[in-house]
Amino acid sequence: MITNTWKDLEEKINKKTVAVIPIGSIEQHGLHAPLGTDYFIADGFAKTLKDNEHTLVIPTIPVGVAEYHRHFSGSLWVKPETLKSYIGEIIKSIAFHGIKKVIVINGHGGNREPLKEMARYLKMEENIEVIVWTWFESIEKDIIDIFGVRPPLHADEAETAMLLNFVPEYVREDRYRESADGASKQWGKFHNGTMVSQVVKDFSKTGATGDPSKTDKDIGMKMFDMSKVNLEKLVEYMSGYK
Repeated sequence: MITNTWKDLEEKINKKTVAVIPIGSIEQHGLHAPLGTDYFIADGFAKTLKDNEHTLVIPTIPVGVAEYHRHFSGSLWVKPETLKSYIGEIIKSIAFHGIKKVIVINGHGGNREPLKEMARYLKMEENIEVIVWTWFESIEKDIIDIFGVRPPLHADEAETAMLLNFVPEYVREDRYRESADGASKQWGKFHNGTMVSQVVKDFSKTGATGDPSKTDKDIGMKMFDMSKVNLEKLVEYMSGYK
């Protein structure tokens, strides 16, 4: 988008145009994965759409809802209300120019509920179609089939494997074991089956979950391919919708 002139962009926009907004997070991902993990994944999926004639890709938003990671250095966050307001206003500005179909590519679990609530109100109040797409939700059944369970999906073997598709140079494979030794087997602290804390320091010493030492690059490629196809089909659906 940002490489176009306003006139070029005006000529490109039509009734089938779908705006794509990637949103990540800057937060700790254990001892082996970069703070920008969720950013790199969201940005990477958005870039797979850059040559699609029906898409307008907005620059990736880096910071999301991640205050529960704050005890680990470098983690950044905004409040849920801030994220909803900021992204909502961006979408309204896009709609002003005639695009009322939007796909939010979300790379971070903590962004999901605020974004979905925002999407619901934009539909009801502004008649803007907004779909929030998160890669691990889009292929959740496949992920369960691959791993036998639903992984916790934070700096674990699944998310790390996905990250390797985008920025393998930033992944510290030599720290997989150390990261796994202090990781939690699940997301959250539980008591008698009830989650009692989502503050990461309460359940993970290293900030990781799952077992990143079991990261498999081939599985990551498989998940990427499935997610990419899922996203492309969603763009096709949204482009032809109404």
